[in-house]
Amino acid sequence: MFKDLKNFSSNSILRYDICIVGTGPAGLSVAKQLLGTDLKIAILESGGLEPEPEYQELNVGINSGPSYLSLDSSRLRCFGGAGKIWAGHCAPFKKDDFEKKSFSSLSGWPITLDDLKVYYMQAAEMLGISYQKFYNKDLLGNTFKEKSFKKFNRNNSFLTTEVYQFSTSENKDFAEKYKIEFETSKNTDVIFHSTATELNLAKNGIDVDSLSISDLNGNSALVKAKIFVLACGALENPRILLTSNKYYKRGIGNNSGFVGSCFMSHPGIENVAEILKTEKKSCIDKYLKKKKYKVSYTTSLKERLESKILRHNLSMKDINDPNDQIFSQKNNCDPIPEKWNLSVGLEQPPRVTNNLKLSNIKDTLGMPKIDMYWDNLSKIEKDTVIKSVKIMARELGVIGAGKIRFKKELLNGNSFNFNDPINHHIGTTRMSDDPQTGVVDKNCKVFGISNLYITSSSVFTTSSIVNPTFTIIALSLRLGKYIKNLEL
Repeated sequence: MFKDLKNFSSNSILRYDICIVGTGPAGLSVAKQLLGTDLKIAILESGGLEPEPEYQELNVGINSGPSYLSLDSSRLRCFGGAGKIWAGHCAPFKKDDFEKKSFSSLSGWPITLDDLKVYYMQAAEMLGISYQKFYNKDLLGNTFKEKSFKKFNRNNSFLTTEVYQFSTSENKDFAEKYKIEFETSKNTDVIFHSTATELNLAKNGIDVDSLSISDLNGNSALVKAKIFVLACGALENPRILLTSNKYYKRGIGNNSGFVGSCFMSHPGIENVAEILKTEKKSCIDKYLKKKKYKVSYTTSLKERLESKILRHNLSMKDINDPNDQIFSQKNNCDPIPEKWNLSVGLEQPPRVTNNLKLSNIKDTLGMPKIDMYWDNLSKIEKDTVIKSVKIMARELGVIGAGKIRFKKELLNGNSFNFNDPINHHIGTTRMSDDPQTGVVDKNCKVFGISNLYITSSSVFTTSSIVNPTFTIIALSLRLGKYIKNLEL
C-alpha cells in the first residue's frame, strides 16, 4: 500500500516487522522476496512517486578531494531511485572478482560466485535478460567491433572478452514494473516523504530500537521494527550510520573505522593510445553491430595476474567515427577502420584514503552533508592503464594486425586527471569476514548490531569492472531470502 508521512499523526510510532530504507533496485529487490508473507513490511522513500526539487536538494554535498564526484545529479530521491536513471547494462562478476589478490590489499570477499549464482539467475529474469547468454560462446565474434578485431579470438590470446546485456526501459525500472504489486500489497507499506535521519539504539547498544524519519514540512515519526535494512546506496548508507552517533561518537557499525572508507567507482581514462591497423583492407556488414548486447575486451586472467594489475575494459572507437554512428553503404558493407582511439575503464582498489565523512554544514533536515574525499589515481591504477595497453600492443604484434602509439596525454600524465561521468558509487560499508576490515558480514549484517542489515553497492568488497546494478540486485535478493528465513 502507498502511504505518505504527512498523513500520519505528528510524532507517530509506526510498528513493523521489517523496515527497509530506500526504494531503489536494492530496496525493492529485498522487498520482492517478502511480498505476500505474514511479515509486516515498511519501505521508506525519502521523496515521492516522482523526483521533487526540494528533496533532490538533500543530495547536495561537498567534494574536498582532488577528483570530483557528482553527489546530487547521479541520485534520485523518488520511488525507484537510481533504477530510473541507470543505463541497464548488465554483466555478472567473474569468479576471480571474489578472490584475494596478493597485489591488492583488502581484496577478497567472504562469499563466492557460487553463493550468488541462483540470485543472478533471478535478477536476470526480473531484468528480462538471459543469464545463460553471458556464457554463450556462440555470441562472441559477431559484433562489428569483434569482426574488426577478429584475430583476437584465438587460443592463448593475451586478451579475452566479456558479454554485457541491455535491460530494456520496461524491465530495468523496478518501481514502474512492480508498482501495482507494491501499491496493492496487504503486508507492505511504501511510505513516501520519509527521510531516515537517525538510527536509535536500544540501551543494550546492540539492537536498533527505532529509526527517526522526517519530511520537509515538519512531520516526523519513529519506526520500530525487528529488522532494519539500509538500502539507499553507497553515499547515503554510510551517511546514516555516521549521523547516528548518539551512543557512539564514530557512528553505528564503525568500530573499525571503515564506515565511509574504501569508496570506489569506475574511472574512464581517455586519450590513452591510438591503434593503427595494418591488415589488408576489408569490409563488414555494419548491421552486425546492432545487437542487444555488447562485448568488451580486457586482458586475460593469466596476463592480469602475472602483470599484477586490476580489472579493466579496453574500449576501441573508430577515430573518424567516435560515436559509432556510420551508416552502411549501398552495398551494405563498410570498410574496417584503420585507426582507432583506445580508452581504458578501470576497476578501483579499496583504499581507505578514498572516503566519505560528515561535513559541518547541515541540510534542511539538520543532517550533516556528505564531505567526499576522492583521491587521484594510485600507482596500481596507473600501472593497469599502461600495462593493459602494452599487452594489447603485444597481442596486435603477435597476430600481425597492427601496432599502438601512446598519446602525449598519457605520456605526460594528463590522461590520469579525470572527473567521473559514470557515477558508480561502490564501497563505504564493505563486506568482510573480519570486523576489523569491514562493516557487514557475509549475510550483510552490521558487525556488532543484532538487527541491522545493509545492501546496495556500498557492501561490495571490491568493485570489479562491470556495471554494479546487476550484482546489487542479486545480493539484495539473497538478503531478502535470508531475512525471510529468520525466525522473527
